[in-house]
Amino acid sequence: MTPKVQVLLSTYNGAVYMREQMESLLGQDYLNLHVLVRDDGSTDETPALLQEYGNHRVRVVLGQNLGVIGSFYELLSRVDPDTEFVAFCDQDDVWLPGKISRAVSRLQQEVPPDTPGLYCSAYTVVDRNLQVLGSSPKVGRPPSFANALVQNIAPGCSMVLNRAAWRLLVRYPPGPAVPVHDWWAYLVISAFGRVIYDSESPLLYRQHGGNTIGEATGLYNKWKRRLHRFLTQSDRKIITNQAREFQRLYGHLLSAECAALLNEFLHRGPHIWDRVRYALRSPVYRQSCVDDLILRCLIIIDRI
Repeated sequence: MTPKVQVLLSTYNGAVYMREQMESLLGQDYLNLHVLVRDDGSTDETPALLQEYGNHRVRVVLGQNLGVIGSFYELLSRVDPDTEFVAFCDQDDVWLPGKISRAVSRLQQEVPPDTPGLYCSAYTVVDRNLQVLGSSPKVGRPPSFANALVQNIAPGCSMVLNRAAWRLLVRYPPGPAVPVHDWWAYLVISAFGRVIYDSESPLLYRQHGGNTIGEATGLYNKWKRRLHRFLTQSDRKIITNQAREFQRLYGHLLSAECAALLNEFLHRGPHIWDRVRYALRSPVYRQSCVDDLILRCLIIIDRI
């Protein structure tokens, strides 16, 4: 029998794009696909639109506003027990027909069933009218725990998890120190299982003013956004705080190698020369050479 896939979709005031996304989910070429939708307290027509799709394949839950990560963890807690694979979904994208079948095939071929497995992929950036603007950032180095500590390369809209992975995630729900559900999933699964990054794009990522987290396009906009993210006070210590939360929840399960890497990352030293030594020899890395250099500079000045 074809393994059951459940798509987890969190919505919030997304009526303008919702129908296109729902049609793309139901148009997947994967047969045993079901959709679990949770509306996060929308005040527009989203709840009414979702009710139009409610049937044996689409289950709709209307809830109070919990925010992105809270809503997705609520969805994870409601996954049907016979589900083999879980896919995260954003409300305003469009999935190409083979997205789920491609992800499931890779996970089945490359990850043993009892090993936590996470599939993620590149994506095509489009405008509100689905006109192509560009592509997602290049991922040239392999997914790993050393990368996941300091960077997220696993967009939630592309993510599919096997049973062992989603069960591991719901085992220890994170606190407010964790900024987004997809980065957290990448961090957890990279420590305990296998992460597959697919350089082919199976989805259209819609870029518009309403995105909770968007992808900047154009060299100027990318650098403007990076500098803002790295240097503003509001972003300071996000990476370190998330790592501390990970150690609190999962530290007792880590291998000796991952535990040592995490402990060294969290104890870089109180003095600048301690941090210089750590920055020069640390195994943590970001994908881009320039971003990696910026990361090491920020470690030295203690701004991560």
